[in-house]
Amino acid sequence: MAAWKRSMSASRAALSHLERTAHQPRQNGLHEVILSKIEKVNPSIRLLQLTIPNRASFGVTQFLPGQWLDVFIPGLTKAGGFTITSTPRDAKPQPSRDGYVELAIQDSPKNPPAAWLWRPIPEILGKSLLIRVGGSFVWPPPAMNAEDVKRLILVAGGVGINPLISIFSHIYSQPALKPEHIRFLYTSRGSSQAINEILFYSRIQKLMSSRPSPNRKLELYLTGMSNASYVDESQGSPTEEVSVRHRRISHKDLITALGPVDGRKGVVTYVCGPAKMTDEFVDVLKSAEGMTADRVLCEKWW
Repeated sequence: MAAWKRSMSASRAALSHLERTAHQPRQNGLHEVILSKIEKVNPSIRLLQLTIPNRASFGVTQFLPGQWLDVFIPGLTKAGGFTITSTPRDAKPQPSRDGYVELAIQDSPKNPPAAWLWRPIPEILGKSLLIRVGGSFVWPPPAMNAEDVKRLILVAGGVGINPLISIFSHIYSQPALKPEHIRFLYTSRGSSQAINEILFYSRIQKLMSSRPSPNRKLELYLTGMSNASYVDESQGSPTEEVSVRHRRISHKDLITALGPVDGRKGVVTYVCGPAKMTDEFVDVLKSAEGMTADRVLCEKWW
């Protein structure tokens, strides 16, 4: 079974983004955006802001947190697929700024769209791109009314954080912050970079600190490191809402995050990360007592 899954993953990886997602819902029309801002998060990740002209704003703002974009780049025959990391509210123009969508792009020389978006900044800043919204890994969960979700578990591995930061930020942007109970389990490979260079760590911490609650926690799991002082000596050190652990996420961590069995009817989980991690964690969560498959959602791009 494991060998069959690996073979299927390899076959899907060879397909283009449009081929892999042909079965997914997506908008009909294309919308023009302007690549207006590029920010380097760390040596391998860039944040891009795509400004939305007013004439295109209606179509682009009609997306749900967790969705992705088909991105059509000048000179390339095939579109790239990149998850939206901002919120629908960000896409709406404000008196002080234009509406925009944000993407986090990993440096991937073998992926032509990503490679183009990692060209020298003066070559691409201000360029026009065409985008289309798609995807079904969304908040609120399709099988459940958002008001019925009492506990939300977000599990991210590496750049699998991208759709989850959109969901998390959207929830925090609402006047009534619900669900009240949120656990965010985020695993990232450590390096010599400061903790605030881990993708979206600072954003999550800032959101949690803005509306603190003992019922909302981030658990950051750092792997590939032996020096625990990495956290203590860096900016953005842990707070009451944030804990940092130097190990992988365990099955016990997942089960603990679900909370008491008698309250799991109101629990929804979202999982996004590398293939092996996602498949493993989804199996654990689906088989947990009190959970059902329709309340364990995952994003797969393989």
